Amino acid sequence: MPGTLRKPPIFRRTDWLSFGVTTFLALLIYLLTLGPSVGLDNSGIYSTGAMYGGVPDTPGYPLWTLWAEIFTKLLPFSNIAWRVAVSSAVAGALACGLIALMVSRAGAAILERMPEERQLQPSEEKWLRVVCGYAAGMIFGLNGAFWPQAVMVEVWPLSILLLCLVLCLLLCWYFQPESKRYLYAAALVYGLLLTNSQIELAFAPAIPFLVLLGNPKISRDMFLAACIIFIATICGYWPKYLNFYNNYGREEHFIFMLSGAMVGLMSIGLVIKTRRAFTEWKAILACSGLFLLGLSVYFYSAIASMTNPPINWAYPRTAEGFSHLITRGQFEKLSMTAHIGIFLEQTRLYFVIAGKKFGWFYLPLCLIPFCLLHRMSVPARRWILGLLPSYACLAFLMLVVLNPGLERQSQELYTVYYSASYVVLALWMGCGLVILGSWSARPRIKPETAHFPI
Repeated sequence: MPGTLRKPPIFRRTDWLSFGVTTFLALLIYLLTLGPSVGLDNSGIYSTGAMYGGVPDTPGYPLWTLWAEIFTKLLPFSNIAWRVAVSSAVAGALACGLIALMVSRAGAAILERMPEERQLQPSEEKWLRVVCGYAAGMIFGLNGAFWPQAVMVEVWPLSILLLCLVLCLLLCWYFQPESKRYLYAAALVYGLLLTNSQIELAFAPAIPFLVLLGNPKISRDMFLAACIIFIATICGYWPKYLNFYNNYGREEHFIFMLSGAMVGLMSIGLVIKTRRAFTEWKAILACSGLFLLGLSVYFYSAIASMTNPPINWAYPRTAEGFSHLITRGQFEKLSMTAHIGIFLEQTRLYFVIAGKKFGWFYLPLCLIPFCLLHRMSVPARRWILGLLPSYACLAFLMLVVLNPGLERQSQELYTVYYSASYVVLALWMGCGLVILGSWSARPRIKPETAHFPI
C-alpha cells in the first residue's frame, strides 16, 4: 500500500560486516589446519558415504551426507577425505559467523539503552559491535572442543551450524514478534538438526521457554500440546510403558514423569495467566508441520539404500532396517545419571573442561550481561534471559542424558558434545564485551557542564 512505512531490516550492515569478517578468517584458519587425508574413528566410513551418497553409520546422517557430497563434486582436486573435511570447515566457519552476527545485533540493542554519558559515537559503536562479534565468533571457533572437529571429516560442525541458525532465527523473531515466519523457519531448521544430531533432542525442552519470552500464548499452546501427547502416550501405551519401566529401571521413569508433571504445571499456569487456550493453534500446527518436514529428510537414507552404495548401514530400504537405523539399534540403551552426587561431580568436571577448552578468562565475561538487564531494551533482555534455558538444556540436561564417566578417558570422549553449550557462552561473552567496551570508553561530557578556556 502506498504510504506504508517499510520495516527496517533486523540485521544492519555492521552486523553483516561482523559476520563476513568472522566467517572469512575462521575459514582461513580452518583451511590452513585442515586434515590432509583420512583420519581416525569413522573418517573413512563418512568419506565413502559422502562420495557415493550412501548411508554412513547410524542414524544415517542424511543431511550431512548431502552437504558433504556437494563438496566432493564441486572441488575438483585433492582426495575425497580432504574435500569432505572442507565441508566441515565451511560449516564451522559459518557457525562462527552466525555467532558474530547475533552478538553484533544484540549489542546494538544493548547500546541503545546505555546512559547518555556512556553513549558512543556512531562510528565507535559500529566498530565496537564488529570487534565484539568477531571476538565471540573466533573464541568459540578456536576453542579446544570445536576446532579439532572443524578440520576433519566429521558431522558435528554442521550440527553446530544448524543450532546457531535456530538461535539466530529466534533472535529475529524476538525483534519482530509479529513476523511468525522466523518462528516457523526455526521449527523447520530444528527438524533438520535432529536428522544430523539426535543428542540435540536435549535442546527441545528449552524451546517452549524461549517462545514464552517472545509470545506467551504460543508457548502456552505448545505446553498444552505436549501435555496432551504425554497423557495420550501413557494411556495408549500403558502395557508397553510398564515393560519399559521393568526393563530400564526407575531413573528413566522418574525423569519421564517429572517432565510430564512440569509440562502440566506450565500448561495450567499459562492458561490461568492468559485466560485462554489454543488460540494459537494455527501457529502450533504450522510449527509442527515444518518440524516434521525437516525430520522427513531421514527418508533420504531409505532412498539412498535402494541404490546399493558401498556404505549402506542397516539397509534402511526395508522397514526393519530403517527403524534400526534411526533408533540407533546397534548401540546400547541410554543410561541416564541416576544419583545427584554423580551429577554434581559431572557438573564440576564439565566446568573444569569448559575452563580449559573455552577459556577460564572468558567465563566471567558471560555474567556481565545479567548485571545490566535493567538497562537493556526489551528484546535484548528477553534474548539474554531466553538463552538461560538453552544453556541449561545443552549443558546440564545433556550431561544427564550422556551420563559420562568420571574417568579421564570418558570425559575426553564426550568433550565434543559440550561445545554445543559453548555457543551460548560465546553469545553471553560477546554481549559482555559490548558492555565492557561501552563502559570503558571515555565518558561523553554534557555541553551544559563543559568548561572552555576563554
